[in-house]
Amino acid sequence: MKRSVIVGMICMFVVAGMSNLYAQQNRGERGQRSEQCRKGMRCNLSDSQKEQMKEVRTKYAKQTLDIKNELNELQAKQQTLVSAEKPNQSQVYANIDKMTALKKELHLQKLDMRMEMRSFLTEEQLLRADARPNHRKGMKQGRGGKKGMAQGRMHGKRGHGQMQGKRGMGAQKGMQIGKGNMLDLSDDQQAKMKELRLAHMKDTKSLRDESEELRLKQRNLMTDENPDKKVLVANVNRLADIQNTLAKKRYEHQMEVREILDEDQLVIFMSRAGKGKGFHRGHGKW
Repeated sequence: MKRSVIVGMICMFVVAGMSNLYAQQNRGERGQRSEQCRKGMRCNLSDSQKEQMKEVRTKYAKQTLDIKNELNELQAKQQTLVSAEKPNQSQVYANIDKMTALKKELHLQKLDMRMEMRSFLTEEQLLRADARPNHRKGMKQGRGGKKGMAQGRMHGKRGHGQMQGKRGMGAQKGMQIGKGNMLDLSDDQQAKMKELRLAHMKDTKSLRDESEELRLKQRNLMTDENPDKKVLVANVNRLADIQNTLAKKRYEHQMEVREILDEDQLVIFMSRAGKGKGFHRGHGKW
């Protein structure tokens, strides 16, 4: 009897192991197919189509180079503005407005590029492209990250509210206290910090929810047989307005946080403000 049980358990583990291996192989194959399609192999692009794609990408790169360079300069300026001993709010807001305008222009240019590329494809090729696991990674940052499609998956797997919570909390990582209390905050300071953070999350929730819905809508619209450019552009404009507002609200939140800190803590805090996924993310991640 014991021998039968042991044999049964061994068979179960073997089957489970094979299933896991099969799943890993499938994931690897899907990733390979996605990469092949991105390079034009699985989508069976003709030599003429490949040349057209290259020309469009080159044109987009040339059109956006100056915009990206200017945006980098404004982001560096923003770091200086928000790190000042007494930040000038009007200057900070004006800089955010300029960055938002450039971000919007980049997204509009990228939208034109994608639609032009789609015009080269046959119906079968469009179906293949739209079926890619990482198809059109959303209205993400022109040069940033791989989170556009992941956000869509998170939206489905963990629920919209939880996804938005993570996005919002992540936006503060560059400037909040961080794990380990590196600012050596007192218990009272930590309590106040938490209270401010929760208030900020509540205040921006509706905007973050709307932003996520617009991103999902944008991805779906791009897979239509005849994407409505007017609607796509309207979405970009609305996303720009939302991200502009969120960036300013984050700045206001940052100013409230600064009031809690003493002089030494403020130096450390401001040396980190705006870095990584902190302040800039408010107007950057579409």
